[in-house]
Amino acid sequence: MNVLFLTQSLSLDMFYNLMQAMKEFMDLNKVGFHISDSRFFKQFKKNHPEIESFYILKEWEIIRDSKGSVPDISLLERYEKEIGRPFIWNALVADRWIYFGKKCMYDQDYRPRYNHERMLAILQVGLKRIEKFFHELQPDFVVSFQCITFGEYISYLLAQARDITFLNLRPTRIRNFVYAGESILEPSDRLRETYDWFMENGIEDSLKDKAISYLREVRSTHSMYEGVVPTSGKPPTSPKLRKERLHFLNGLKRTLVGEYKYRFGEYKDDNQVSSYIGSQVAQRVIRPWRALLMNRRFHNIYVRAAQLPNLDYAFFPLHTEPEITLSVYSKPYLNQIEAIRLFSHNLPVHMKLVVKEHPWSIGKRPLSYYRKLLEIPNVMLADPAIKSRELVANARLVTIIAGSIGFEALVLKKPVVALGRVPFIFLPSSTIRHVVNPDSLGENIRDLLERHKHNEAALLCYIAAVMKDSVPVDFYSRLLGRQGVYRPHDGESDQRRQENHRTAHLHILARYIERRLRDFSNIRRADDVSDDKDFVEQLRK
Repeated sequence: MNVLFLTQSLSLDMFYNLMQAMKEFMDLNKVGFHISDSRFFKQFKKNHPEIESFYILKEWEIIRDSKGSVPDISLLERYEKEIGRPFIWNALVADRWIYFGKKCMYDQDYRPRYNHERMLAILQVGLKRIEKFFHELQPDFVVSFQCITFGEYISYLLAQARDITFLNLRPTRIRNFVYAGESILEPSDRLRETYDWFMENGIEDSLKDKAISYLREVRSTHSMYEGVVPTSGKPPTSPKLRKERLHFLNGLKRTLVGEYKYRFGEYKDDNQVSSYIGSQVAQRVIRPWRALLMNRRFHNIYVRAAQLPNLDYAFFPLHTEPEITLSVYSKPYLNQIEAIRLFSHNLPVHMKLVVKEHPWSIGKRPLSYYRKLLEIPNVMLADPAIKSRELVANARLVTIIAGSIGFEALVLKKPVVALGRVPFIFLPSSTIRHVVNPDSLGENIRDLLERHKHNEAALLCYIAAVMKDSVPVDFYSRLLGRQGVYRPHDGESDQRRQENHRTAHLHILARYIERRLRDFSNIRRADDVSDDKDFVEQLRK
């Protein structure tokens, strides 16, 4: 079997080790990696020089070779007709390093890095290179994690057009369960099928007990899931920065050398490498200063926890930006201020809309952003230190674009209105409304407030479906090694023990992917989409 892994920076290490785990029980012939972030690849290659022996497509080379390329509109239109679903422009919108500005990873920067013609040139070169890569590799299946680059989006479109099995890993926001969906979009049709089956036939006792246990736990404690950033009134600080404060001169040298490489050297054509000086200044100076100014400027007007029980309000949680939830799942609402304005125009006359900043964005947005929010008459700003649980528990309505707060609200028996795609959007309309047409938002809110009825059975079926079709692994904290995020049962200090657990989680994920491939192949046979006996035989190995 041939497999293509779509990687994003640090995930290259995870996918490479996952591939090694899969090889223990699967016959993998050709293996390919779509790679982004040349800086991380350089470090990875030092420990794994054999990586060059695999099929590799380097995204920064596409960016480099798009310089001076003249877009062929007729060629782009042909690609759009063949694989668009509906338009290939969406691939550029999904990529924060193209559609947003150079500073987007450490500051709010909406100014596009490239002009329209250069974007089309990148898209054209990318389409041709990735199509050629598919032809050379001939993948039987593709494995990815979410979708935040144009290369991943194009690969998804090509896989769909060629009827290649596509597995998109993503967090379920339920404990540490990770789900492999059949597309990059939400909700998953496969998950909905499992949910519908449980609704019609009931849940097996052991799974039902687990779902009930989860609900009890969340209602009595919290709904934090593996990988989430804990609530804080301060900007997040990386452990790397904290260590460099102890070695200032060494850190300064690395920063200056890195800045030279970013501007003039080996990283100048890699849009995923940010300014070393810019990111350091933002993390050390600008974000802490903004957080301080924000607290001073809005201290007297923040909504405090003590006010919530006596306030009639709807709750809106801001997303950090850029984020896949906006750029892929909810493109019409990339401008969150206008989404908030839309909600504010469609609330009962006496109701306020309380907005809370995302923990990851503390100090990232300028004060002018919050001033614009507060110019909307019925909008109030919550103290960033308030836990979302308190805001949800006291709200009469929870409004979201497409965030996990909506699921927590359903667990706490609150009505939810969503503008974008969320994985649980197919739950009963008496609990949640997905409003596609903005003109009907007011009517939907009014009807939901009047007819809201919590449905415990449906909620249990959804949780059971997630647990049945997903796998429990610490994806962010263990497999990706992300720091500063929540992990259940944390507290391990022994390095060897951590490595053993990471290896165990990789093998669990590898077996899960094998199971999902088998599930998808069975569905394909049932639908007469494919009758490849060799493919099934490979999976049985």
